[in-house]
Amino acid sequence: MYKNVIKLLAISFLLFNTSIHVNAEETLEEAWQNELVYFIEVDRFNNGDPQNDGAEFNPEDPLAYHGGDFEGIVRKLEYIKEMGFSTIVLSSIFLQEGNNIAQNIDEHYGTKEELQNLVSQSHKLDINVLLELDLNTGSSFTAEDKAKLIDSGASWITDVDIDGYFINYPDVISADFWKVFNEALVDKYLVGTLQEYDVTKVNRYIEAGFDSILNAPFQEAASLAFANVDNNTEPASSIVEEAPENLTNFLDSHNTVRFTRYSIENNQHPGNRFKIAYSYMYTLPGTPFVYYGSEIAVDGGEPPLNRPLMNFQSDEELIDYMGKLAKVRTNFPPLTKGDYQLLYEKGGMIIFKRTYQEDSVIVAINNSSKTQKVIIPANEIAEDKKLQGLLTGDVFQEENGNYEFIIDRELAEVYEIKEKTGLNIPFISVFIIVPTLFIGFLILAKRRGQKK
Repeated sequence: MYKNVIKLLAISFLLFNTSIHVNAEETLEEAWQNELVYFIEVDRFNNGDPQNDGAEFNPEDPLAYHGGDFEGIVRKLEYIKEMGFSTIVLSSIFLQEGNNIAQNIDEHYGTKEELQNLVSQSHKLDINVLLELDLNTGSSFTAEDKAKLIDSGASWITDVDIDGYFINYPDVISADFWKVFNEALVDKYLVGTLQEYDVTKVNRYIEAGFDSILNAPFQEAASLAFANVDNNTEPASSIVEEAPENLTNFLDSHNTVRFTRYSIENNQHPGNRFKIAYSYMYTLPGTPFVYYGSEIAVDGGEPPLNRPLMNFQSDEELIDYMGKLAKVRTNFPPLTKGDYQLLYEKGGMIIFKRTYQEDSVIVAINNSSKTQKVIIPANEIAEDKKLQGLLTGDVFQEENGNYEFIIDRELAEVYEIKEKTGLNIPFISVFIIVPTLFIGFLILAKRRGQKK
């Protein structure tokens, strides 16, 4: 009896309060904007098969093998999925043999069959798999080298069913080559990070077929802005407003110092700094790109010291927060493909609006050391509406033609714009009528028992 009443209450709550967001199917050109990317340093992630460690295994040496392999990644796919990631990039798994790139798998990581299994298991969880191709920046590529690279790139797609490539420094080869390479991929992702970043070059490689390029200026500006409270965020905002389309945003990577290091140098708690920085990065135009271990605030200096062995016995507070951010980003199209409009920026407080078609989302981030109150005119957001917080649950509505944002220090919120509502009569009725009926039933049952 009690179980049935509880079920009725739960169902009633869902009926009157569940909001469902449905994403329409995307074209390939739009798809990358919807991805959440997790870059895995294969050797440093998880050791699933000690049999392939080899004599070079030494976790104490930053230049030696640490034991990570394909099987280790397979065992952590659920972990990756729970954080909301839809794409993983595997660091270079191939033996470096001059310009013979992508020919043979390094046996320390596993076999071709184990790679196939990793890709297959990832696809079962709707996770894409990209392979990094690490070009030898000290060499020039002959016509024969380029032909081999195209053949190898196509063969791994055919044989293993990967979803594309992440190219480390594609600009060591002309953009014209990548047009030919991209044609051989047959609608697979092609993403990269440039050795020398400039907007003209970015556009040239996008036109050559790259779906996205890592946004190096954003990484530098965001690291400076969010490594400490009360820092100036305007340089980061300027980069966001001026950036070309189809960029991928990141805070750290295999080529940079860890964001955690910058936070520690500023005597800040890395977890708090990551929360604010990722709240910003996940809600901006551009695909979020997370380097393995950042979800537990891994520390590290210049490469290879930025690539320690992953520790899975860590505090999950930041992991849970990233999962929540991922759900918000995935469920609200304005955050993946909407226009960007900066509404307010001063003293570490940022408020901006993302709009796609008829829907808008408001993002408020307080990167300061005190609670901030900001008033935004209703005509800049939406008139006669209420704002429903998706991270902390904050709710408020327009009053006298304005919206008053009150955000605690080092806190962020993403607001859905909703219709103003008065009392939810059906909802309230359920929680009054059902208990009343239940109490009445108990009284009636008791009286019948007394009569018997």
